[in-house]
Amino acid sequence: MLVKAYLSDRYPFHLRNTKLSKRILGTNIVCMHPSSFRLLVYEYVDNGNLEQWLHGDVGPISPLTWEIRMRIAIGTAKGLAYLHEGLEPKVIHRDVKSSNILLDRKWNAKVSDFGLAKLLGAEKSHVTTRVMGTFGYVSPDYASTGMLNECSDVYSFGVLLMEIVTGRSPVDYSREPGEMNLVDWFKGMVASRRGEELLDPKIQVPPPSRALKRVLLVCLRCIDMDANKRPKMGQIVHMLEADDFPFRTEPRPQRDMAMFRAGEDAGSKAPSVN
Repeated sequence: MLVKAYLSDRYPFHLRNTKLSKRILGTNIVCMHPSSFRLLVYEYVDNGNLEQWLHGDVGPISPLTWEIRMRIAIGTAKGLAYLHEGLEPKVIHRDVKSSNILLDRKWNAKVSDFGLAKLLGAEKSHVTTRVMGTFGYVSPDYASTGMLNECSDVYSFGVLLMEIVTGRSPVDYSREPGEMNLVDWFKGMVASRRGEELLDPKIQVPPPSRALKRVLLVCLRCIDMDANKRPKMGQIVHMLEADDFPFRTEPRPQRDMAMFRAGEDAGSKAPSVN
């Protein structure tokens, strides 16, 4: 297990996060006497974090096969769905990123690090906070307004899912100017019908074209510039687990229809995306 110790001069910060962690982790919290120090006790996960496996020195072939990556993505989505939809008040993580996704030896994902998390009651549509998070993952609407709700986590998850698919960091200044920002590059590749080129070259066996296309669509829906149109995390779980992309209840804008029409009947052909 992992033990974090907090000195008494940080008691107010620790107390807030202890209350939050009790709701999430139950008995995996040990509180010592406040006059000395306090401890948080977490389950030990011994396979590192996702960032290490995506961006570390793993050789020319990644141990993260497509199936393992989808297992991690779905596990992460389920964890966030529980925070958003299984608790009252709901928990907004506010720092969803690859280094905060811990992995066990069976590649099960564990969402970790609730240091920036906020509670959101059912009667509130958002909370207004000082903008915090990790550059590249923070949703533009939250960054510009400071208004935080679960839509912000959904955007961050969309960036994380792009990272899982491509093996690229959200921001990488070592790349060409048009490829430094993962979201912009990703959308540009989709618009150019080059979706199959987004796949991490370290994946030895590529996924079926329909499976890849489904995940690309989920990515794009998660980063919709209109936060209200982003799916809920529970819906995202179903999208990722479905054999076919789920039926869309609202009419798709004409621009999006043109973007994906070429790949609708692709069958075994690689997804064509504008």
